[in-house]
Amino acid sequence: MARIVCVGLACLDHLFKVGHLPAGGGKTFAENYVAAPGGPAAAASIAAAALGHDAVFLGRLGDDDVGRELTARMARCGVDVSAVRYINGQSSQVSSVVVDQNGERQIINFSSRHLDPDPSWLPEKIIASADFLLTDVRWPEGAEEGLKRARQHTVPSLIDADISPIDTSHLIGLADYAVFSEKGLQMFVDEKDIVKGLQSARRKSRAWVAVTAGEKGSYWLDERGIICSCPAEQVEAIDTCGAGDVFHGAFAAALAEKMHIKEAMHFAGVTASLKCLSFGGSLGTPDRATVDRFLTKV
Repeated sequence: MARIVCVGLACLDHLFKVGHLPAGGGKTFAENYVAAPGGPAAAASIAAAALGHDAVFLGRLGDDDVGRELTARMARCGVDVSAVRYINGQSSQVSSVVVDQNGERQIINFSSRHLDPDPSWLPEKIIASADFLLTDVRWPEGAEEGLKRARQHTVPSLIDADISPIDTSHLIGLADYAVFSEKGLQMFVDEKDIVKGLQSARRKSRAWVAVTAGEKGSYWLDERGIICSCPAEQVEAIDTCGAGDVFHGAFAAALAEKMHIKEAMHFAGVTASLKCLSFGGSLGTPDRATVDRFLTKV
């Protein structure tokens, strides 16, 4: 069992299942509803725990009912939330997630601009004792501090390089591994072509780089700079919310287990695909036995 520390955003997702994503004004009636922990780093920590590892989440929340409910839900998923910082007088992050019959989603997120960004409280001992560190870009100050501390203690690190409302490009080179979303890669290097984008990202960051591309699968550059790919698993998606976050958590777990890159990317892709088979965001994350059974069949 590895200790995987995840630094970044946690929010409470309110998920609504509908026939079709709403357009314009009016009222839409949901077929199903569930509340689940969300946010890139939080969902990744849930994936790491589900896959059998010691997962620790480090992040900021408001000292409110939402924050307490969120960490309670994460704890029930096996994540250590004992070091979460609750900030008095501030609101925790929440999202409304509308999921249609094809598993596609529409997200509205609220993250308070007033939530104290200071990362100096991040526990040195927890990061130093980690086998692997994962960060997202939604708390840039925390990501920078966490990645720098990980490097000081020779802890391997991964950044979930998704889009952000502010420029977070300076963070990519601080990580050993950077896995982009398609839009995140385009934002980093201003290039739509995946191969050219990854080549530019490697030159710019010096990190190992990859990109997840939904139904097209995932792509990365090997040590020689040659493009490699892993096709997406063909599943009937019910809910894609959090699939990318689960991919990152599973990839971190695979690297902590010393899997080869190709095996790790396949493992992460399978885990993310299986998550899409049920409604409920991060709560659909498969356990290790489910992932291993699937892998024995392919």
